[in-house]
Amino acid sequence: MTTNSTASKTRVRLQWAVLGLLFLSTVINYVDRQALSVLLPSLRRDLGLSSEDYGNVTSLFQAVYAAAGVAMGAWVDRVGVRMGLGLAVLVWSAAAMMHALARGPWSLGAFRVLLGIGEGANWPAGGKAVMRWLPPERRALGMGVFDGGSAIGAIIAPPLVVWIATKWGWPQAFVATGLMGLVWLALWLLIYDDPSRHRWLSPQERAAAAAARGVEAPAEAFWVAARRLLAQRALWGLALVRFIATPVWWFYVLWLPDYLDRGRGFSLTEIGWYAWIPFLTADLGKIAGGWLSDRWLASGASATLARKSVMVAGACFMAAGLMVVEAPTAPAAVAWVCAATFGFGMWSANILALHADSFPSRLLGRAIGLTGMAASAGGALFTLLVGRIVDEAGYGAVFGAAGALPVAACAALLLAVGRVRPSEKEGDVST
Repeated sequence: MTTNSTASKTRVRLQWAVLGLLFLSTVINYVDRQALSVLLPSLRRDLGLSSEDYGNVTSLFQAVYAAAGVAMGAWVDRVGVRMGLGLAVLVWSAAAMMHALARGPWSLGAFRVLLGIGEGANWPAGGKAVMRWLPPERRALGMGVFDGGSAIGAIIAPPLVVWIATKWGWPQAFVATGLMGLVWLALWLLIYDDPSRHRWLSPQERAAAAAARGVEAPAEAFWVAARRLLAQRALWGLALVRFIATPVWWFYVLWLPDYLDRGRGFSLTEIGWYAWIPFLTADLGKIAGGWLSDRWLASGASATLARKSVMVAGACFMAAGLMVVEAPTAPAAVAWVCAATFGFGMWSANILALHADSFPSRLLGRAIGLTGMAASAGGALFTLLVGRIVDEAGYGAVFGAAGALPVAACAALLLAVGRVRPSEKEGDVST
């Protein structure tokens, strides 16, 4: 009795430790990628970047990130979460530090490509780790915690990056943010492993974890697995939904500091004070959306009803982007952005949970990678268009599009994804 109780406590603690590490990897991921947007006013001055240059660089990042999500998802499925995510963080941390050497759009673009390659592994690996460690009725909350690191990273980035840049300069800000990943890597290698072989679990618990997962087919060649996934309606529907909806998030992450600078007259210090607030509400939306759909699922509702209903509510909040430019004051504009990002948080936690509900563990990394490619492609296209038009037409049309896209994404969710049909019984891995 005591042994079982102790083992159960150890497993619960490890589940939270794994979620904590995945949360931190996502925090660092977003700090590293958002440092560029926060420092854009300084880079415009020191490197002579135009809006078109910035749009091209960020679109290049997203295009590479899209392709890397598929490739890295397949790689994580093959080599495992521990090695896959660990090496990816090493690559993107080095790339983040290299941004300090940028001397113009070409060198900045090259470092951004390397960053996109490394960061492409975070969501396929994190989604797979959540699926390995948590039971189905806790996965949306788990995905919300893991994915919630993106909002926390976006919260931390403006004040942290601005503080370092104003004290030591923008190159040192890139170096400091990149070093965070190396600290995380040491913790990851110390703590993480698959539950079926984790050295801190008892032999009985490792055996139980392996039995719960069942006999898993060997990793398939990429194109064999891709054909299997591409034959499923769920993959095409989720890819379409992410293609339409994710540009809203990318727009706020990549362009909000520039809008506050040029559209509302904020200084770099004021951007550090205010630009983090909408990402706090995004994080609250992720936790609330994950908790709400998980609670509904545990009460007996279907995954289709629980996940999609919360996502529709999130889409209604996301439409608040329509009100931003017309807001009479800067605080009112920020408040409308907060409503939109809260809605995206509700949406985001559940779109990831729908993947875990729909695909088997051995294919989950590739499934998230494929739909993530569609999400990044949508973001890259939208970012490229923003870079082309914002200098001439201003931000009104762009915020209008950011408010209208959730309506289209909601229609795609209801019509294209269909009823959630789990493709493989995963077994109960609850504690």
